[in-house]
Formats: sequence, C-alpha cells, structure tokens
Amino acid sequence: MSPEIAQNERDTLKAHVRLHRRFNAGLLALLFVQLLLLGFVVMREKTRIVPPEIKRPYEIGAHHTNKDYLLDMTNYVLDKVLTVTPENVDYNNRVILKMTHPDGHAHLQTVLDAAAQQLKKDHITTIWVPHNEAIQLSSMQVRVSGKLKTFIADKLTSERDKEYLVQFHLTVSGRLYVLTIKEIIKQHDAVRTVGEF
Repeated sequence: MSPEIAQNERDTLKAHVRLHRRFNAGLLALLFVQLLLLGFVVMREKTRIVPPEIKRPYEIGAHHTNKDYLLDMTNYVLDKVLTVTPENVDYNNRVILKMTHPDGHAHLQTVLDAAAQQLKKDHITTIWVPHNEAIQLSSMQVRVSGKLKTFIADKLTSERDKEYLVQFHLTVSGRLYVLTIKEIIKQHDAVRTVGEF
C-alpha cells in the first residue's frame, strides 16, 4: 500500500470518526433536553383525585395541594387519633403510622402506643367533634378546634374545648405524609403546644 493511499484512508476514517462524534454529541444533547422536559412535566403535573363521595375534586402535585384535600386529610387524621375506643385504637394507630413521615414515625409510634395502653387500661372512649379549621397552605399546617368528649364505662366524664395542629409533608411525587400532631393550649394570648403526638 502506498503512503498516499494510506494517508487518504486515514483522512477518510478520521472524517468518519468526527462525524460519528458529532452525531453522538447531538444525540446526547437531545436526550438531555428530553430529560429536562420530562422533569418539568413531572414537577408541574397536578393529579386530580375524585373521592368516592363526590363533592369536589382534589389537586395534588409536586409540593402543591389544594385546601380541600389538606382539610379532609386533617379531619381524617384527627378522627383516627381522637375518636377511639379500646377495641379500635390499635387499628387506628396502624393506619396513622402508615401515613406518617419517616422522620416522625418513631416518636409518633411511641406516643400512640402509650395512649393506646392507657385507653385499654382505663376503658376510655373519646369522641372528637371538630368545629373550626384554619389552613396555612404555605407551611402545610391545619389548626382545628372542637370538642373532645371522654367516656369511661359508658359515662360522659368530660367535654372540653381543644385545638390541634396537624402538619403535613408533601413529596415531589405528590404523596402526603403526617409530620406532627400537636395539641395547642392558649394561655393569656400566648400559644404553646403540648401533647405532641
């Protein structure tokens, strides 16, 4: 093979390699743009959930939900935690713990287990009747005030006004977790939280 033919073949092969490199770089850039577009669509997508009892649709997206969903979830959580009997307290606690964020799971489980033991020991039944709600969408918190009725052996022993704060965490995928459940006590225009669940 003559040096001129070898040089021409080498130049042709180099041109092919350059062409393939440009083609691969173009495909890589196109893939990157498609990934960015997919990420944008996933982050901005809102899922509409229609509950079995159709009153209003819920909107859930990446770090966003509407007030109706947050309020209904708060009422569901407080109902499971505060409307309990010795027979259903363990089931209710398991349901709430499935909804709890991993950061607060251990603490909430300890508190709920202690409350369950006390309810069973004293045969206590509590019923929660909510009255007013205040929603803060930016911090994913809902304050609910209402009456907590306590029965011991089928006799009403107390009926007290209570206020609770439930804070949620909403993931990028739109999953809602319970972060904290706190009882709020007002004393002379000061608010302190006690009885954190």
